[in-house]
Amino acid sequence: MAAVLAVALLAAACGEDDPITAPTTSPVTTSTGPQTTTTAPAAEPEPAAADEPSGSVTTAPDPSEGAAPSDEGPSAELLWSDVFDDSSASAQACIRESLGEEDLEAVLARPVTSDDFPTDDDVSMLACIGPEHARDVVLSGLVWSMQTESGIVIGAEAMACLRESMADIDVIGLVESSDDSDAIALLGIFGRCLGDAFLALILVDSGVDFEDLSDAEKACLRERQAGVDWDGLTDDPEAGFEAFLELSFGMFECLPELGFDGVSSAETPPGVDDDHANSSAGATATRVGDAAGGSLEYDGDIDYFVFDAVEGEFYELSVSPGTLEDPTVTLYDADGMWLDYNDDFAGALASRLHWLADGTGPLYVEVGGFGIGSYTLTVATAVVDDDHADWPAMATATTVGAATEGVLDHDDDVDFFVFDAVEGEFYELGVAPGTLEDPTITLYDADGFQLDYDDDSGDSLAPRLYWRAASTGPLHVEVGGYGIGSYTLMITR
Repeated sequence: MAAVLAVALLAAACGEDDPITAPTTSPVTTSTGPQTTTTAPAAEPEPAAADEPSGSVTTAPDPSEGAAPSDEGPSAELLWSDVFDDSSASAQACIRESLGEEDLEAVLARPVTSDDFPTDDDVSMLACIGPEHARDVVLSGLVWSMQTESGIVIGAEAMACLRESMADIDVIGLVESSDDSDAIALLGIFGRCLGDAFLALILVDSGVDFEDLSDAEKACLRERQAGVDWDGLTDDPEAGFEAFLELSFGMFECLPELGFDGVSSAETPPGVDDDHANSSAGATATRVGDAAGGSLEYDGDIDYFVFDAVEGEFYELSVSPGTLEDPTVTLYDADGMWLDYNDDFAGALASRLHWLADGTGPLYVEVGGFGIGSYTLTVATAVVDDDHADWPAMATATTVGAATEGVLDHDDDVDFFVFDAVEGEFYELGVAPGTLEDPTITLYDADGFQLDYDDDSGDSLAPRLYWRAASTGPLHVEVGGYGIGSYTLMITR
């Protein structure tokens, strides 16, 4: 569903080659929680229908018959000529100068959200009309595209929510930059504002009509959607992929009849002797320290393995390419819950992930990939001397005014610290890079609720955040980052 924003934004966040082979929940080493954000007022939001719930799902009229897809959303496909006519005289002059009279007519005849959007001409048009008008243009184009290609109507209340919530999005920067921060924030806005329509959009490719689901199935999906911290995506772009897959996990659980159960959607072709099963039920047993060979024999093939994990052990799972050039690896617990995933590791096409077992028992490994061919799976224990715990319960105590050094020892490592805050005091928390070039910092309250997050501060890769304590008591600090290496945490008042 190329026009469905959720998938489009997901591709922007993750790269075109990342497959969605499994749902996700937060790894045990990472704590997340609800987060409060302040939404800027909208510019002239459309009035909400009094008796229509936000994100209601109905079927759009066929645009090929000349009918508008929705009275609440855009009433017709938006052309650049419409945008030009609605622009100020100064904006029109800017457009003429930027595009030139020879190209102007051809550009104005194009739809705003054409298949090749955004072109250089599109970016020039948006830059000339200014940020507020640009936001409205891009939103209208996206909603029209979603409605016409999926047949799902975006209601007036949902449109008002989208307009209001997009007030802080730099749409011009979004379309002309490779930085995905605003794209992920936009994903969060659509996920929060569209309600049932967002769920329906995700189901389109499966051939499932949301309205045909049972009340119990709808309730299950809504519960999963409500559990995603959509607002948090604004401050933590990295969470976009995880949040979207977390919602996808709801479909694995809520709609098992669709085949969302960890089994390959592709059936084994007749005459093919599949070397390893496509589900956990027939997983091949492997032992820690052994290498297991395998082959993906056909498109859509996946291979399942199982090994016995021991609580507290740190495991490294790696898949080395053979004739399968680009393998992937996914880890599940004994109940089929998604734990972790990796495609390319450290710039190579080989996949590798690390996992600290929080219990003793079987863990399942799914090997997939792009194409067909052979590979080698290795499950090994890794000896890591972690200087600081990966969870709040064992956080390292630090004091205000003291510098605390740490090291991220392995990929996906995070370090937790705790300090005593005093009600009304204003704190500055910063992480100075050492050999860890790009650290991140997250602040949590005593109950594990996320309070704030920062990656880069200004033009520096050193993160910094400020927080006024609402009460006296412990606050937890999580230091993460991109890669491994040393850092220094400073908390001052």
